[in-house]
Amino acid sequence: MLARNRVNAYRQSEISAAVHPVKLIHMMYERVLTHLSYAEEAIVERSPRNRGENLSKAIALISELNAAINPKDQSEAAAFLRGLYGAIMVELPKVAVSGDVEILRQAARYISELKKVWEETAMRENGLMNRGAEAMKPSQEAAKVAPVSVSI
Repeated sequence: MLARNRVNAYRQSEISAAVHPVKLIHMMYERVLTHLSYAEEAIVERSPRNRGENLSKAIALISELNAAINPKDQSEAAAFLRGLYGAIMVELPKVAVSGDVEILRQAARYISELKKVWEETAMRENGLMNRGAEAMKPSQEAAKVAPVSVSI
């Protein structure tokens, strides 16, 4: 059983290596939205374990998104993203104590807007929009989030 898990992990890493970096960022945005939605469901269902697991996964993904910003990039956009990711990473852990779903919803609105901008810019510029309609379809979790106007 343990050997099978190692083989599966190896295969997953091979698959990840084959994914275009721009698509990988898109996938991370989608997974953050998924985990934020699951965390909200866990709060409603009073499931601290599921809430904690999904919050930690969302925070880890946001941390990875933050780390993906080129450290040499000192542009206004990069500074904005670093600040936004940092603020979200400060706020999300508070949900574990407070159970405040509005923090989750606000984070989801920001991530949803970033995902939309990413689709309209980076994915289109890299020709990833034509590889499959799934790139532009909002995930079910993203569809639950009300759109918010964020200037990026």
